[in-house]
Amino acid sequence: MEHRCSVRKPVELQLLLYKHGLPIQSGVSRDLGLGGMFVETGTRTWRKNENLEVELPGESGQPAMYLSVAVVHHGSRGVGLVFNAISSEQRDMLRGLLFNGAEITPGPAPAVPRAVA
Repeated sequence: MEHRCSVRKPVELQLLLYKHGLPIQSGVSRDLGLGGMFVETGTRTWRKNENLEVELPGESGQPAMYLSVAVVHHGSRGVGLVFNAISSEQRDMLRGLLFNGAEITPGPAPAVPRAVA
């Protein structure tokens, strides 16, 4: 029975999985939605509810965004991940990728307040 809260579309991206900020495995996404994704990781198994981070690539190999994820299920082909919490900016980037075919690109850096002398 399907329990997803969002529709997933077939999207193939090379990505990295992180644990405690350290890269631990590469993988390939097979589907992506606003609520989560499936990543082919081979035979490595993950515990259900294990917290990881996923790096979605940006243009020219630059990292675009890191998303906090939790393992929902794992099988012989890979792992199903659900996004723990994403910002509105990250959600907009995901929407662009899913519905407009746009690339995931980082937004402009936030302005840093400067002291006036």
